[in-house]
Amino acid sequence: MNRQDANHTRIGRGTAALVLALCLFAFGMSGLVSRTVFERLPHLEDELAYQFQARVLARGQMVIESPDPARPFWQPFVTDRDGLRFGKYSLGWPGLLALGVVMGQPWVVNAFLSALTVALVYRLGREVFDPDTGLIAAALTAFSPMALLLNGTLMSHTAALCTATLFLYAFWRLERSPHWLRWGLLAGIALGLTLLIRPLAAVALAAPFMVWSLIWLLKTVERQRGRLFRGLVMLSMVTLGLGTLIPIYNAAATGNPGQNLYLLTWPYDRVGFGEGYGRNGHTLEKGVRQTRWDLSLTAADLFGWQTGTMFGADGQIDPGLRQHLRNDAVYWPNTGLSWVLLPFGLLIGLGRRWWLWGVWLAVGAAAFMLTTNLPVDTLRSRDFALVWMGAAVVWWVIPFGFLVWKSYPGDARPVWTWLLLAVALGLIGLHIAYWIGSQRYSTRYYFEALTALALLSAIPLGWLARRIGRWPVIVLVALALGYSLFAYSTPRVTALYRFNWVSPALIEAVERRRVDDRPVLVIVSGTDVKWRSYGSLMSSTGPFLDTPIVAAWDNQREGVRAAILARFPDRQVIEMTATGNQSCFVDAPTECYGEGIDAGP
Repeated sequence: MNRQDANHTRIGRGTAALVLALCLFAFGMSGLVSRTVFERLPHLEDELAYQFQARVLARGQMVIESPDPARPFWQPFVTDRDGLRFGKYSLGWPGLLALGVVMGQPWVVNAFLSALTVALVYRLGREVFDPDTGLIAAALTAFSPMALLLNGTLMSHTAALCTATLFLYAFWRLERSPHWLRWGLLAGIALGLTLLIRPLAAVALAAPFMVWSLIWLLKTVERQRGRLFRGLVMLSMVTLGLGTLIPIYNAAATGNPGQNLYLLTWPYDRVGFGEGYGRNGHTLEKGVRQTRWDLSLTAADLFGWQTGTMFGADGQIDPGLRQHLRNDAVYWPNTGLSWVLLPFGLLIGLGRRWWLWGVWLAVGAAAFMLTTNLPVDTLRSRDFALVWMGAAVVWWVIPFGFLVWKSYPGDARPVWTWLLLAVALGLIGLHIAYWIGSQRYSTRYYFEALTALALLSAIPLGWLARRIGRWPVIVLVALALGYSLFAYSTPRVTALYRFNWVSPALIEAVERRRVDDRPVLVIVSGTDVKWRSYGSLMSSTGPFLDTPIVAAWDNQREGVRAAILARFPDRQVIEMTATGNQSCFVDAPTECYGEGIDAGP
């Protein structure tokens, strides 16, 4: 081995060690956030439903019989219909989470998937661009505040990001490898799982690759076309095969394969514009406004770069920012800067015809500003919203024409730069048509674009590493990410400590009242009771009502309490009262939990 080969080997080993460290960091931080911030408890209604469905699947069932009576054991986003009880979500994420339930450690699933995502980001970045770009993108992914937050929850977004990244890598290999069966199968599994986990994210992910596949088939020589065509057929068949689990589950729950289970919880919970979409109807005006709000937080949450500080004069997180992160969903008060590398990444990645892309972006930006500042009555018109969304799709498709006009022989970077950008734009644009934004658990509706944005942001840093040396750039990135971890991510994530007043303290208070080894029945009495008043106990109540703690709501209607007691004659009974988001023990009326009680820092 000559000196140059030895140097490349050392660099390769050093990079592999750094990627492994980043994977371990992602896994470890997921476990740490899960334990210290969220205390291994679901804090959102979505998490409670996912947990419910995972526990049912862990017993080998998709739906179960409704308990009698059913209302006392209600949980958010869990439906009782025609004698059956089921969650509203498709089975992708609950099925994966069920593996953790079987192990007794549900948090492990997202922790493992977060580490796998980091490895896949590196591999994709290394092969499409270069090893340094892949390494830096992996670091940006591992340290992203969005990832640090969501990886520690029971939400589905970490799984969707992992399967989406796996799809990107498998598709990349499918285009180039003679092993069309292997990569077509893997790409189909990844896209099918994404569809089962986050259907809207899967649409945004698949759309640019569907368009490009058609173009690629028309452009490629006959021999390659046959191989690629077979791979794409395999991809499609597997994706559609996995997708059939959605109507199968719908049929098992309701008898109707086409039933939208979301509508059984909220009859307005659908994508689109007009009356019946959203609580008070959805309009383009609302969609654009909430997108601007969400992007303002995304600009900070993506990599933790912003102007200003997260801390107040006392060294703790600023109370106003904490209030925003827990309760508000408007413009982020500080100016996010996580996007600053994206223009340079696009300039380098798209190559010599940058001026075409510049014109395209300028036309799109000008059209957006002009059309979204039209009279309010126009922006609230359903017909205008549909035309506007259609025009946005046309604008989004135009760059594929650039790629067809002149091919890139031997250089896939411009194509993949656009495909990555198209995924991010599609995900953001598609959610304009959804009636609600998301800031509570970061701007999670955009989370599946993290891989694409991390790779695009890493391109200029990889370019710089090739010119001034890789280690100065790696050290610079490490310092920037280390600073954002402590100056932004830590206060940002810990602001959600005991969010929604969910706390193991309530479970511990119940345990202190045990008088013997019998399982416990906690009866929560009240007419105006919200799930947050005893959310911790809901989490402790299994779907089959056979857990050591079962919580039941006595809504004080005739016969309800007697029916609850008759169902559990051998349990120790502990009494609580609740109003709104607060609950108190009957034997100690001043011992209360929930709203109005100090939830910690």
